[in-house]
Amino acid sequence: MKKLNIKSAFGWLKQFILLIAIFVLISWWQQKDMLPSSAQFISPAFSLPSIGGEIIHFNLSPLNIKQQNKKMTLLYFFAPWCGICHASIDNVEAIKRSYNNEINIYIIALDWQDKSEVENFLSQHKLTVPVLLGEKQTSNDYKIKGFPSYYIVDKNGLIKSRSMGYSTELGLRARLLSINF
Repeated sequence: MKKLNIKSAFGWLKQFILLIAIFVLISWWQQKDMLPSSAQFISPAFSLPSIGGEIIHFNLSPLNIKQQNKKMTLLYFFAPWCGICHASIDNVEAIKRSYNNEINIYIIALDWQDKSEVENFLSQHKLTVPVLLGEKQTSNDYKIKGFPSYYIVDKNGLIKSRSMGYSTELGLRARLLSINF
């Protein structure tokens, strides 16, 4: 009986390791075309309208000497039709409540036809984070191929982390904490 339990446990362990390996491979494949986070890569600048009409400028380039109060930034790209975005956007809001003024967070809508699509999406969530209306150029600049996509940018404008797909609040916290901000 003891040998059977050890064999059974070993079999479960092999399956678990295989499952983790498949998950890692899929994550790598999804993220392979995103902007690099392992090199000294400066996050692209943008100027986008918020859902309320205010123009938000994001430029942490070292050449941008006007930038005041530099902070780490979480950029969350979503599409209004994306079910996974509906499931994960509240995690971004929870991060905003936790870190309040320690980091900048921008939620950027992409792949929308009409502003009302974005407004309908937002009506289903209670967000205090600025929501920006992205455009095709924004999508191209950040190499967005799927939704949701995340980038964490340090206070010097360098991309330090990236991810595509659902991310838990705990996962986002872990990424932020892994970057000493």
